[in-house]
Amino acid sequence: MTRSMNGIWGLVLLGMAGCGLFEKELTPAQHARQSFEQGLALSARGDFALAVEKFDAATRMDQNQAEYFLQQGMALKRTGEFGRAIMALGRAATLQPDRVEPEWELALLLLERSKVNLAIGHLERAVAIDGSRQEVLEKIIELYVQARRFADAERSLRSLRKLAPNDAAIITLQAKVLFRQGKEDEALKKLHEAASAAPENDRVHASLGRHLMKRGQFEAAAREFEITLGIRGGDIEAMVDLGDAYLKLGRLDRAEEQYTEVLQSQPKQVDAHVGLARVQMNRGHLPQALAGVDHAITLNPSHVDAHVAMGEILTRRGLQVDAIRSFNRAADLDRSDPISRLRLAQLYRRMGKTREGIIELEATLAFSPNDATVKRLLASMYAETNTRLDRAMEYVQEQLAAGTTDLEMIKVKAMIHLQRKEFNAAEQAVDEALSVSPEETELIELQAKIQDARNAPARKKSRARRKKRSRGPRIVRPDF
Repeated sequence: MTRSMNGIWGLVLLGMAGCGLFEKELTPAQHARQSFEQGLALSARGDFALAVEKFDAATRMDQNQAEYFLQQGMALKRTGEFGRAIMALGRAATLQPDRVEPEWELALLLLERSKVNLAIGHLERAVAIDGSRQEVLEKIIELYVQARRFADAERSLRSLRKLAPNDAAIITLQAKVLFRQGKEDEALKKLHEAASAAPENDRVHASLGRHLMKRGQFEAAAREFEITLGIRGGDIEAMVDLGDAYLKLGRLDRAEEQYTEVLQSQPKQVDAHVGLARVQMNRGHLPQALAGVDHAITLNPSHVDAHVAMGEILTRRGLQVDAIRSFNRAADLDRSDPISRLRLAQLYRRMGKTREGIIELEATLAFSPNDATVKRLLASMYAETNTRLDRAMEYVQEQLAAGTTDLEMIKVKAMIHLQRKEFNAAEQAVDEALSVSPEETELIELQAKIQDARNAPARKKSRARRKKRSRGPRIVRPDF
């Protein structure tokens, strides 16, 4: 009996062992690793909320693994829990101070919260850890430019060029730094250099096209966007850009084709809706234009250019108060955007409120100190109101320094001299402009205005003499 019972218990024990009931208990570190790996699998599937739960369990059981906190922070970022994400990533950076990834992820997270200076600090630590990481150097250069720390940007660019001296993306980034410094001619040369170095690089051609658009070189910009689409057909952003270039060139049918093609694949693409609204506006179909841009704002109420387009259409309809409201809305959404304030200043000028327009333009220069379009308009408005003439002349000389004949700026220069009563200099400026465009009515009128101002003192003296002679005979009364 005893022998048979022992045999039975042996079989039971063997079965329990086979079922794993007597397996060794996992340690907390092993449980943590198991939860961590489950979290990675969930993240790979896009189940970030469940992944966070697994990473939370892993970090509770083992608080000394930087990778656990790094992945936890990245998952928390995807679920929108920014505060906890920063804490997790900060813990990862503390546990592994010689690793780039925690600092990089922290910087990207802080950028989403518009904390540029804090992001720069983390990127600087990342560069100090490993100065050969190209993506880190590119990002820190962008932020240096945004913060107007051009010396730091140029220093980082030198490091980047050493890593890849002929890399088109780096040459493009160098051009961006030059643009922000106001060195537009040098920047465009760099972009052309980048396009030559990498003729099949669609991003370089797209970047060159956008900068040519800013310079008003719409034909050249259209060619660059066409090249971009030839390299990478179906690129939505390039298609919208090409539509914008055609719109500026007045090729409304071709612009409409581009925007319509975009909307066929992406019906909610707001830029294309705004572009179509501007096509209708330029055709004079203002109700349709208004409906189109209203739909764009419904799709994205925070879209700055949609509100700018709304203001433009309302201006065409003569609804100036409503247009001002739309331009102000655009400016409030992005205080650094020059276009909304530029349009607002232009509207104020047409309304005879030049001083209000000047205030808007001066506010724009605080964010875009090298914006040539703003400076040109500001110089004209200073001359019209006889205010800040020295600054106006400074802006005019900047524009004329390019060496091209700029009739608009020559006219402003003449007006400044006229306001200062420097008649010879004013006439010289007008003569220079007339030598290029002898039939321009505005120049002929300005020439006559200068002559009238020059002759005004002589006419005033003549009137005074006539008034004095017309008093008649003087009557002398006898003193008795």
